[in-house]
Amino acid sequence: MIGIILAAGKGTRLRPLTYAIPKPLLPVGGKPVVEYVIDNLCACKDIKKIYVGVKYQSKIIEEYFSHVDYGVKLETVETLGWETGGDLKTILEDKSIDESVVVAYGDIVSKIDVNEMLAFHRKMKKSATVALFSVPNEDVERFGIAKVENNLVSSFIEKPKREDAPSNLANAGYYVLEKSAYSKLRVKRERVEERLFPSLAVEGDLAAYFCKPAYWLDIGNLDSYKKANKLVEGILAPGQ
Repeated sequence: MIGIILAAGKGTRLRPLTYAIPKPLLPVGGKPVVEYVIDNLCACKDIKKIYVGVKYQSKIIEEYFSHVDYGVKLETVETLGWETGGDLKTILEDKSIDESVVVAYGDIVSKIDVNEMLAFHRKMKKSATVALFSVPNEDVERFGIAKVENNLVSSFIEKPKREDAPSNLANAGYYVLEKSAYSKLRVKRERVEERLFPSLAVEGDLAAYFCKPAYWLDIGNLDSYKKANKLVEGILAPGQ
């Protein structure tokens, strides 16, 4: 099984920090944000290789990875910066991947049990599984929100207005895709959350894995980045 991290964001809203430091390498609690994602994927015994999709300051990121041993093969892939769908398809085609993949977003600080998610995915026998977690109702506009029935996503709306949200179950930024699912992607500027997930939901082919992470933090802008650093200091011991 292959792990794929989508980390091609330019980090415009994190300037001036990202003028010098690539967004995936910005430290949270003294640790590059992308390494929280790598740790989650490396903890899955089935994942033998990880590809990290990058675009901006890619040489710096590649140089950093060359000095760290994660226990699995890790390789950067330069993408076009064409949203989650276009970049994911670029990696799949560039590396001739035709097996199951676990996809994760590179700007999220969280603890997701990928082994458990994968076991659930195999039990459900669907083309895709998305990890979901509960968020406060006032935050639904920031996320992709799923309506779930019998462990299947029946509808998926990316960043709905609060009054249109079918639930408060949000995309946690981790999902499993079989070839039958990702073969539908195109190398175009499009988002998995706006095209693939809704389509799979209508077909009854998107399983819903419920998780309750002890923490879930993103670093989308300077305010959230500062908040993530402050919260992590009170959650994690040094070196975790």
